[in-house]
Amino acid sequence: MKFALTILAAAGWLAAANANAVIDAATLTGASTPLQTAQYGVRNYSAPVTIDGLHSPANYMAAPALPVWRFAQADPTGGVLTFERQPAPPNGWHAWSRKGAVLVTGGGNARADRVYTVYNGQQLIAAINQAGNEPKIIRVIGHIDLRWSQNNTVFREYTSYRDQKFGGSISLPSNTTLVGINDAQGRPARMTGTSILIGGELALSATGDEQSDFKKWIADGKDGDDYPTWTRNVIVRNIAFDTPWDVNPEDSANAYADGITLSRAQNVYISHLSISDGDTPDSLAGSTNKTRHDGALDVVRGSDYVTIASNVFNKHAKTTLVGNGDAGRAWSDEGRMHVTFSGNWYDGANTRLPLNRYGQVHMFNNLIAGSTSTKVADVKFEGGTDARYRSNMLLENHYYNFTGLKVTEVCGKAIKGKDFIGFRSSGHIFTSDKSGTSAIDGQCGYAPPTGNNVWTPPYAYALQTAAAVLTAVPASAGAGKLP
Repeated sequence: MKFALTILAAAGWLAAANANAVIDAATLTGASTPLQTAQYGVRNYSAPVTIDGLHSPANYMAAPALPVWRFAQADPTGGVLTFERQPAPPNGWHAWSRKGAVLVTGGGNARADRVYTVYNGQQLIAAINQAGNEPKIIRVIGHIDLRWSQNNTVFREYTSYRDQKFGGSISLPSNTTLVGINDAQGRPARMTGTSILIGGELALSATGDEQSDFKKWIADGKDGDDYPTWTRNVIVRNIAFDTPWDVNPEDSANAYADGITLSRAQNVYISHLSISDGDTPDSLAGSTNKTRHDGALDVVRGSDYVTIASNVFNKHAKTTLVGNGDAGRAWSDEGRMHVTFSGNWYDGANTRLPLNRYGQVHMFNNLIAGSTSTKVADVKFEGGTDARYRSNMLLENHYYNFTGLKVTEVCGKAIKGKDFIGFRSSGHIFTSDKSGTSAIDGQCGYAPPTGNNVWTPPYAYALQTAAAVLTAVPASAGAGKLP
């Protein structure tokens, strides 16, 4: 019933909108859109080597073994589709573009022979390579880990940075719906030891340069949205993601492998994921070479029109970047990075909720829970929303539920910023063992934006009270919550 109502709501939105202004995001994918998949998902088992002074072989450390992998061999649904063809709802930045309103369909229009059910990493890679940029639905059942091969019977740890970077990553092309299917016990599909890449920053030719090519395109008066290397129209839903353990990070403080990375991607909808370090948190690395995870879900390198909704982020340090650089990224990020965060539950995520550069970010009805007093480093809260260089943020009706944090410390800890061009924050509730319950309104002392830096989301959305968020978000967020 929930999905039927959502589909009806999307249909109603389309009927109410100017039909000429609503674009199926699949039509934005041109024939020139490149596939970036061939180099990924293929192991090379190379030996660790130092690269540009980083990734020293001495820093290599295999991931701790998981207590169990929950592989599957059968489809509990019998192959019957329920929500897989559903388009993304229209209540976020993903449903917009410079050309007007957009319906993100992912692979919802896939032919029957482009609907795949996969049980291991090799089947997932094969499905992507066969379908290419055609609309495709990939249904994940059980447990995917690219370190396993031969139908999940042979395990080999990543041997180096290069082996993990390429052999441990899956690149999703345009017009893809990637969804997890709950098992008979209601447990969601799970992915471990694997990075998901949506898009990539490419040059126009094998001998070109991604930065100079894009700058020349703009200098020639061409529309940046027509630059032919975008990945568009992607939906990811209902999967538990364990962010990958980096076997050979850059150094002791900086890992490389992310959980999910959007890079030069547009019109992307990500919902009902549970993302954490799983059974291999950084603390298992000990006091030396201690950083083994990078971002959980990063939106970078000019990506645009993205919504991250109804997910759970837990037990992870560097949770989310929107924009991964300051002035050096203006050529790709200025005027882009429109991202919505709604209905997410941050529970034991350490920091970057998100850290935002350049982004015009709308956050509403999120639940942020944590502890600044816990001795468990893997879940200790260090910092929340961080508005940085040339960002412009609108925060509405969050619920902050903490231990160890005083209400007088919220500004500067849970909500902070500098060098932004716009920041508005209102309607929140804060509870803590140190402060009881308090309403939080206003700008945390920051001057409100003026002139062109004041904006209103172009999409409709239902704003709940902060009080409602405390129960509504845990009831609906995360993997396994879809019927």
